[in-house]
Amino acid sequence: MPRVTEDALLLGPLLDGAVAVDVPAARRDPSGWPGYVPRTAVRVLRLPAGAVAALWDFSAYGGSFGEDDATALVAAAELARSTRVPLLTVVRSGGTRLQEGMAALVGIPRARLALRALAEQGVPHLSVADAPTTGGVWISVVSGADLRVAVEGATVGFAGPRVVEALTGALPAPGSHTAGSAAAAGLVDAVLPPEEVGPWLRAALAALSPDPQPVPDAPAAPAVAATGGWEQVQRARARTTGGAARLRALLADRVDLRGADATVAACLGRWAGRPVVAVALAAELGGRPTPAGYRLAARAYRLADRLGLPVLSLVDTPGADPGTAAEEAGIAPAMGEALDALLACRSATLAVVHGEGGSGGALAAAAADAVLVTPDAYFAALGPEGSSAALRRPPEECADLLRLTPHDLLALGVADAAVAEPADGLAHLVRLLEQDPAARRDARIARWSTPLPGSRDPLVT
Repeated sequence: MPRVTEDALLLGPLLDGAVAVDVPAARRDPSGWPGYVPRTAVRVLRLPAGAVAALWDFSAYGGSFGEDDATALVAAAELARSTRVPLLTVVRSGGTRLQEGMAALVGIPRARLALRALAEQGVPHLSVADAPTTGGVWISVVSGADLRVAVEGATVGFAGPRVVEALTGALPAPGSHTAGSAAAAGLVDAVLPPEEVGPWLRAALAALSPDPQPVPDAPAAPAVAATGGWEQVQRARARTTGGAARLRALLADRVDLRGADATVAACLGRWAGRPVVAVALAAELGGRPTPAGYRLAARAYRLADRLGLPVLSLVDTPGADPGTAAEEAGIAPAMGEALDALLACRSATLAVVHGEGGSGGALAAAAADAVLVTPDAYFAALGPEGSSAALRRPPEECADLLRLTPHDLLALGVADAAVAEPADGLAHLVRLLEQDPAARRDARIARWSTPLPGSRDPLVT
């Protein structure tokens, strides 16, 4: 088992000037375990960086989560909630403290309820999975945190390797139940050596701290000429910058959210000093998001909703992955989940279509309060090649008939305005943030539950 990391190495300057919080402990021996002497593994600190920390001590019965540890975590979550500062949990634990039996096991729902109350108040929870992080604390603390990082080489998983061997007769496969396997499954956002965890946490805390910069006047909207649909599709496909790269250029103090694959990029960062949750769907040019990609997008939208942060959604995909593997993994419900999360988000939502916009695969990131379109973009009910297969017309003809150009999208009411680049959307986001939240959300529901205002009149017969 990898050695647990010392707090000083892991957190560095975050601990400078930290103040211990006294949490009364019952120190019971509820099961009468022979020779058991209760010790609390979780200590609570106030950090000068503006956070409350709950730190696990592996030397206390392997950091196992007992009755008093649950009490300490609940106290930390309540302090973070009442002072409205982020909660930081640093976990190194083999799971539930078996010497306390069921009195310890009920710590799992106690922790989940305390952390849910924190989330309901819009207070962030950042968690570090050190070596090891297994069992009840993986279930109750780390796996549901808003942002999660694992220490390189740590054992991370529902069951520790020895428990797996005892219950199944074989050790886990090589590479399983590790920080790396958790990252590959999209269960943690980063795997870092100990000395890089502190900077990652500091960046995350910075990303959550508003420092708004003056907003320049919105640039004049670019001219959007009426062009042929096929010409517009070719223009969109000639671009050289994908969604993930655009997010990196737009946002400072960026902390990436991780999914089970890289088809969608999502992150927390600051746009001109304003914390936002951003999604690029797809991450790369020509990319088709998978179910894992849409689940990452849904997670990002829900995170924005919980923390009260606006959403910036960059749309550039020819459509969702239509292949067999994606179908079997639930591509349709995953798209629906992302769309639901975006529509339900109580925060301001801004979508910028800056390239291809193919069908429902793109709509899952575009059903926002405001939709902007760049001159290089198109948006279609189905891309020209798919339409060609369905309608048995040449793709060029389909593109010309689908009303997919920026000029058409503005006329139809799909898009609200044209911008030269996604960066020009900042003024639009600020205007959304100035609106009454309830009225803004009502307007979004009305927008997406009625026909397009610019649709053609019905034929008179």
